[in-house]
Amino acid sequence: MPDALDPHDESACSPAATDYQPLGAASSDPYPACATDDGDYHLIADSPSSIARVEAFEEIMGILGEDDLGPDAFTRARTVYATDEGLESRLVRREDLFYPPVPEADWDPGVDPDKQCTVEANVTTYANRCAGPARISPVLNDAFMAGQEGEGEPWVEAARVEAALLWFLHLSVYKEANTCLLTPKDCDSSWAYYTGGFDRGGGIGLSGEISGLSGLAHDRIWDGFSAVRCWRELYPIEEYETIDEVDAEGQALLDDAYDQLATALWYGWALVVRDRLEQLTMSCGVEAEAHWAFLQIAGPVLDEQSARIGATSYASLWASEELPTTEELQATMSSIDADYRCP
Repeated sequence: MPDALDPHDESACSPAATDYQPLGAASSDPYPACATDDGDYHLIADSPSSIARVEAFEEIMGILGEDDLGPDAFTRARTVYATDEGLESRLVRREDLFYPPVPEADWDPGVDPDKQCTVEANVTTYANRCAGPARISPVLNDAFMAGQEGEGEPWVEAARVEAALLWFLHLSVYKEANTCLLTPKDCDSSWAYYTGGFDRGGGIGLSGEISGLSGLAHDRIWDGFSAVRCWRELYPIEEYETIDEVDAEGQALLDDAYDQLATALWYGWALVVRDRLEQLTMSCGVEAEAHWAFLQIAGPVLDEQSARIGATSYASLWASEELPTTEELQATMSSIDADYRCP
């Protein structure tokens, strides 16, 4: 058996010159003073309903973590998922903004521009952009149904549910930060989808997962959505209703904020995948099958980003139905260490 890999090394990581740095270094970043310079998040509007969706994620995973996991647990978990205005209501229209938008020529004129992925033809034609209905929802529906009908191994289906919902939360943080450009309160939703309504020192859902793996990744994601929140304060929508009304310096600052958030989010996702790979090297039986089921969903999502940045892709590894060897797992972990060095 190969020697264990050293933990991922973040010791050489430092912020980019363009990064927003609210914790003790704001005077050296390119952002003028704003509310989030104190390191906390300050709501633009009322407490967002997104918090309840992250709480629902935690409730679902609590149910699916019960010792006597069986069909009844999956039914109860699915009921939480399908609550009115809950997780399912947003997941079935969630877009992946890391893919090109649905062309205007294919828009349904009777549907709002940000809901074009509720149009069946667009879901089919632009499946990557319409990731929620086209890619994530089918995984969840299949996993819930298999669990309710007692098919297969329940822990494996629970792992699929977890991976799919974390994927949704990951996409939602970036999506809400982007729509904050036209709808300022969506900045609050970006914060909520990551933290579940907690301050920097806490967090549930995606932040609970990532903060347990890397305090640096957690802080950099916080700095990323705080950068967007800061920008929205510096360029209030009352004065700048469209991006075209913002000067070149402001537009560049916004691009930097989105890049900062995206880089940190993908770094965090890479660590989630790496952690499950490491757990898989130390497990066997049903536990290993559950980790592998999680990775077969989360891994290809990372591969897509790796392809965008010109890094190594391991699609062939995830596509295998057989558990990979320890050597293959460690090779993938080493690649992640090389391709995702810093947030």
